[in-house]
Amino acid sequence: MPQIIVTAAVNDVEEWLKFKADMVPALSAVASDGASYVAADGSNQVASTWAVPDMEAFQAAQSSLAPELAAAAERAGMIPSTMVVYVKK
Repeated sequence: MPQIIVTAAVNDVEEWLKFKADMVPALSAVASDGASYVAADGSNQVASTWAVPDMEAFQAAQSSLAPELAAAAERAGMIPSTMVVYVKK
């Protein structure tokens, strides 16, 4: 199963961490086992790791940013234009 890392900037790191519970259900159709990381330098950069059973389905969800996923990302304070996805090879 592919594993990915998603990085992004957020408006407020502590708020992003609180909304992790919203992001897991929003991504459950395309990813599981999410873990959260914050920048050691205290900046607004964050990352999460996920197991992705179907990479095409994940990419489709990301590119169209399904309404529930977009709403969860907005509540979490994510800045979508800063998001980068890395795939483990």
